[in-house]
Amino acid sequence: MRRTAALLLFLASTPLWAQSAASEPLTIEAQEPAAAPAANCVDGLPVMAGISVPFADNSSSFRPSREQVALLHDVLNAKLVMVKGRTSTTIPTAKDEALALARAIAARNWLVSLGVSPLKIYVNYLSAGDHKEDNSTKDGRAANQRVDIEAYFVDLKP
Repeated sequence: MRRTAALLLFLASTPLWAQSAASEPLTIEAQEPAAAPAANCVDGLPVMAGISVPFADNSSSFRPSREQVALLHDVLNAKLVMVKGRTSTTIPTAKDEALALARAIAARNWLVSLGVSPLKIYVNYLSAGDHKEDNSTKDGRAANQRVDIEAYFVDLKP
């Protein structure tokens, strides 16, 4: 338990530059809301947008592609950002739980470095579950080793 806590503390305090090997920094800028609201928009803002960023085996290095960064261009305007770390294992272990959390923290740190308020970010992690692809294939396992980032742009009031 102490080792896991120490690992999590280390990962949370590790600078973003130590977790990313990008040759140049990726940036996003806040955008103005769309002029006319679409069917899935309220007041010109989308209700929700999300992406999945895959990870290599046993890695917690958050490296979104340029296309994924472009999809997150307006995350600064979000009211709530959910970051969900996942692994492709089928039986939960302490090591896999720590890996799922480390992936979520790496994505959170990246978002905070871009200017997203840490008070808007909710972190969730789960190993051995929430698979989006067939986990019995190599491609399926690769797709399941991921972080899902969901940005909500409207107040979620009943």
